Amino acid sequence: MSESRSLEKSKLIFVLHVFMDSLLVCLGFSLVYYYQTFIGKTIRFDAEQYMRTVLVIFFSTLLFFQIYGVFRCGRRPYKEIILSAMLSLIFVNLICIALVSLFKVFDFSVILFLWGFILQFTTIVLWKYVVYRIYPVFYKPKTAAFIGNGEETYKVAQKVLKNDKSMFEVKYIAEYVDNNTFKQIGEVDVVFLSPNLEPYLKEAIVYHCMGLGKTVYIIPELFEIAMFNATMSRFDDIPAFRIDNLNLSLEQLFLKRTFDIIVSLVLIVISSPLMLFAFVGTKLFDRGPVLFSQERVTRWGRKFNLYKFRTMVVDAEKNTGPVLATDKDNRVTKIGSFLRSTRIDELPQFFNVLFGDMSIVGPRPERQFFIDQFVKDIPEFEYRLTVKAGITGLAQVLGKYTTLPEDKLRFDLFYIRNYSFLLDMKIIFQTVKIMFMKVSSQGIKEEKVPSFVKKEFKEVLNKNL
Repeated sequence: MSESRSLEKSKLIFVLHVFMDSLLVCLGFSLVYYYQTFIGKTIRFDAEQYMRTVLVIFFSTLLFFQIYGVFRCGRRPYKEIILSAMLSLIFVNLICIALVSLFKVFDFSVILFLWGFILQFTTIVLWKYVVYRIYPVFYKPKTAAFIGNGEETYKVAQKVLKNDKSMFEVKYIAEYVDNNTFKQIGEVDVVFLSPNLEPYLKEAIVYHCMGLGKTVYIIPELFEIAMFNATMSRFDDIPAFRIDNLNLSLEQLFLKRTFDIIVSLVLIVISSPLMLFAFVGTKLFDRGPVLFSQERVTRWGRKFNLYKFRTMVVDAEKNTGPVLATDKDNRVTKIGSFLRSTRIDELPQFFNVLFGDMSIVGPRPERQFFIDQFVKDIPEFEYRLTVKAGITGLAQVLGKYTTLPEDKLRFDLFYIRNYSFLLDMKIIFQTVKIMFMKVSSQGIKEEKVPSFVKKEFKEVLNKNL
């Protein structure tokens, strides 16, 4: 099958997912609605009001299922898709409850939406299970070649295969490029290029892949991210890309600050019971100070005091100096472990947002000590300071706590280059999901390429040479 026909098939499958998911969600509500109308006699039937509610459910389903990636479920773990579907359905029904209650569409009943949610979630779980069972029949793994320099090539392969085993099958791994590499490219479906590959080799490989109709995945160098959304200009008959700086415009800064003030005020009020719980819990089980204050760096290198609920023992860095938290860190208290896993320890940062030191969305604030260390190895690290530090960000929802600084920086620079209000909203909703994922709250745990992985990859490589 050609690549173009494969793409058409993929679009057709995507449309089928959209149709089935939306149908099941609307059908779940409709069945409960009709039951309570014609059998339970608790709601008076009104066709016009019913259709308005179903339309709200339909469009809300499209929005939240797209945000959480529920429509595309082949490449992601089944449990993650189910979590995404559950959160999506919660938001869909909350919106419906709010609108029905506000505009008095029909006799309001929480039970109606509760039973509707249960039926919707049950049918979606069963439907997605069927999809995952038949997915391998229609989608065979694509053979892949990983090309780069040395150890980095294995790390890229390991990351790709960690979550996409059903999508790709390793055929070649090239730690260096020679004439045989170009021959191998012709024998695979897709090619992955490591970020440390020399520019002239990367250019030659991309052109070669284009000529063969191969798909190429490029792990971008940091400077290449700056070219995203570049504007085409013309000087006489010479085309040129205009690459703007990473600063936000005055309009964007105003919109972002207005949004931060409104959201932080609302969330401070909503989360006040949780903050009271954290205050009492820390005093009862750990005693000592409740709040933890630490100097961090925000936009343009300005320093501020970041506030969190204390989760470590008092003077945790007295004997070690500044160090990042590690997985299973023995400095974390019992109540602190719970506060971290539930993200309750982050709630005081809404006051930092209200005071103007931080934003709801942006790169996570670092200490000057670590910034100085990162800049030595990654000079581009300072560019993330062109926007305010944030409580959450693209690196937090797409990466993990254990993600390497350089990879986090790629996400941060991509966010700054592509900033929009809609992107901020999407990140906020995705943050809700990662709060339920344990790996995002764990400390640093060094991830090296296991020796058996390298051995296995080399055996694959040698076997196919």
